[in-house]
Amino acid sequence: MATGNLMYVLPVAIAALSFQVRAQQPLIDVHGCAILASVVRMEVIRASFGRSTEAYGKLYYPARDDIALCNQTARSATGAYTSALRQANIYVTWGLHTGHSGDYCLSHLLSQCYPRGDPAMPPLNEHDRTFVMRTWAAVYAPIASQMSHYPGSDVSRFRASELGRRIRRAIDANHLVNTNVH
Repeated sequence: MATGNLMYVLPVAIAALSFQVRAQQPLIDVHGCAILASVVRMEVIRASFGRSTEAYGKLYYPARDDIALCNQTARSATGAYTSALRQANIYVTWGLHTGHSGDYCLSHLLSQCYPRGDPAMPPLNEHDRTFVMRTWAAVYAPIASQMSHYPGSDVSRFRASELGRRIRRAIDANHLVNTNVH
């Protein structure tokens, strides 16, 4: 009988111990990538609608002070960037070659991801082209600095509040607030 009870108690004890260990680890995978996407989207939306990000004070992100890990950094960041620009009627694609377009970059190397006007939409005017080029640089650099230096890695490790602040500073430093609101 004691052996029978042990069979029920042991799995519960193992589950409880593993839960305690997981609670101390960084937010990984889906959660970390969702947090990364949220930061990128929020910062670019504010800039694209002509709102200075500093004028609104601190922005609050999910799990803002926790360390988050994203193992699909290129896809998460570029997808969120595309989504944010669409809010301002600016349409970009991440095609690696002519004839291919997408809502996010297919490369797992963020350094190979470049937005360009979506060929299925009207061409971007000069102001929007400049805004896209400069905001992507303002988003790319802070994220790339948080990525693993292992060749070919698509993993980033960051705190949402710190990453958001870095992106915001890069946008504000270059006066990238879009004054040509659509």
